[in-house]
Amino acid sequence: MEDTDRNESEEHDCEQEIEKSTVSDETHQEKHNGSAKTTADPFYVRLLFTPLDFVSMAFLSITLVPIRMVAAFIALTLAWAVSCIGLTNIDQTVPVSGWRKPLQWISCFLGRICCRCCGFSVTITGTQVPKSVAPVLVVAPHSSFFDALAIFWTGLPFIVNREENKNLLFIGKCVQFAQAIFVSRERKESREECKEEIKRRVNSKQPWEQFLIFPEGTTSNRKALMSFKPGGFLPGKPVQPVLIRYHLKHDTVSWTWDQPHGFIACFMYTMFQLRNKVELEFLPPYEPSEPEQMDPVLFASNVRREMSDALGVPLCDMSFEDIKNKYSKKKEQ
Repeated sequence: MEDTDRNESEEHDCEQEIEKSTVSDETHQEKHNGSAKTTADPFYVRLLFTPLDFVSMAFLSITLVPIRMVAAFIALTLAWAVSCIGLTNIDQTVPVSGWRKPLQWISCFLGRICCRCCGFSVTITGTQVPKSVAPVLVVAPHSSFFDALAIFWTGLPFIVNREENKNLLFIGKCVQFAQAIFVSRERKESREECKEEIKRRVNSKQPWEQFLIFPEGTTSNRKALMSFKPGGFLPGKPVQPVLIRYHLKHDTVSWTWDQPHGFIACFMYTMFQLRNKVELEFLPPYEPSEPEQMDPVLFASNVRREMSDALGVPLCDMSFEDIKNKYSKKKEQ
């Protein structure tokens, strides 16, 4: 009963903070070591750079960043070429094996190089368990497209990706070779097929890689943990929670709903930093109880609670639709 009251209290507090931000964004900002200090609104991001920060970014933009971009382009091109070779006459209904497996490892390694070219320095806390112990990796909080680095540092597990990303230049082939499950959000049939494919692979005795999922279904600034979608919990198998912690002077990586800068600025501001520290923390595997095996929503909720406690952040129970409607109305005002 106490846990229920606590959940409702935290979710109510989260919604109250967001409502406050709608009334006055200025109340969220105060200068603190040259960056914006925010309250608990999980969708609010403002970057306040000092003159010294701009000098540093300008210097790096003409010295280190060009080298990084060239190296990243070479690594991405090689990953694309390797993926194209591996996709030749491939059967995507079975896990990659034989001569294709080393190509997957090469693709994964090149993915790490691309992340390092963006300035990321990744440290690992805890131990990743094998698929036999936990076939599903649950990664949160989800705040950026940069979170994809978790895929490369966990050994290239398969993921769920949007259908439209299948044909992205360079990246599309890499995602296909990683044997992602593609889904169209607009078609109910596609969503149902995706659920069945997740269950088939996770429960299969074939040597599929682990399944990695970002269960929040939207991005935030990591100041709260959003509601979890039950997709990754449908098989009823043990999961291993994985926390992403960015240790940054400025939150250049967040790409969420309430911020004045977009994708390109987010990417470039991050590239212009000398070093972007990120930590992947592997928590102990979570073994579902019998009721949780029968109820993926309950399973997801309890794992979310454990991850929230480990992160030390509140829960926010707004759905993707709630968030979209809220910020669509805000833009119209």
